Amino acid sequence: MSKFLKGTIILVASGLVTRLLGFVNRMVMARMIGAEGVGLYMMAYPTFVLMVTFTQFGLPVAISKMVAEAKAVNEIRKIKKILAISLIITLGLSFILTPALFFGAPWIAEHFFTDNRTLYPLIAIAPVIPVVAVSSVIRGYFQGMQNMRPAAISQVIEQLVRILFIIILTRIFLPRGIHMGAAAAMAATIIGELFSFVYLMALFQRRKAFPVRRHFFHLRKGKEILKNLLATAVPAMGGRMVGSISWFLEPIVVTQSLALAGIRANVATAQYGSLTGYALPLLLLPSFMTAALGTSLVPAISESLSLKNFSAVEARLQRVIR
Repeated sequence: MSKFLKGTIILVASGLVTRLLGFVNRMVMARMIGAEGVGLYMMAYPTFVLMVTFTQFGLPVAISKMVAEAKAVNEIRKIKKILAISLIITLGLSFILTPALFFGAPWIAEHFFTDNRTLYPLIAIAPVIPVVAVSSVIRGYFQGMQNMRPAAISQVIEQLVRILFIIILTRIFLPRGIHMGAAAAMAATIIGELFSFVYLMALFQRRKAFPVRRHFFHLRKGKEILKNLLATAVPAMGGRMVGSISWFLEPIVVTQSLALAGIRANVATAQYGSLTGYALPLLLLPSFMTAALGTSLVPAISESLSLKNFSAVEARLQRVIR
């Protein structure tokens, strides 16, 4: 079985498991904090996705592509520089955006959302942004090496830990109010990300194809690699940014529209929770298939193009389309 087909099967299987666990997560959250609490959580969550989109800067796709190309011609030093430059960019952006979100959360909650209780989930998001930034770089590396298992397992770990800590934390904080229950659910999401990050870092330390020493960030002749990274990352970020900004604006537009229709803020929050917490995840369930195919296709095609094996490129494209 080819690495491409094997990686696709792993991602499809993990995608299905992750989506099913996501439904369990939604059911547990709904039982613990109710539709209103889910609404507060889902109003804040698009802000988290938008911050992650900014910090990732489209680099996971670019890393996957360039690592696959370098691996095809056995340029291990180049892989090391690709990761170093990517980490500098993502960590630099995350150290700017984390305090901006933390201190800007009161203003966002007051001016954008009809329910200012979203402040607490928004504040809970901020600390995890650097962790997600580094995790995205490590995932991109493994995908470029056409090893899809670490990314797949990390997603399952994240969902399992999230479900466990939603049960634990909401029991502790819900008596203090729905807003604290929603913040606890967001904190559970962050803890899931942390466990996923620890797993990826431990695996990276064991499986990396090069030593990581104190000169890891010594980037002689790194300008060309930076240019090539940005050539792929910027268009990829542009595509993701459209979706992330749209999702960020969605709870603002929906809840403001409900408010204009005369619906009270807490009722609008509950209705938004029903829409985004229950209905939309069910509607979007099949998308894990196309996500898995797309993720596997980037490094596979990049490797074949690097070796000028155009027949393999055509064969893989036809297989994915079928």
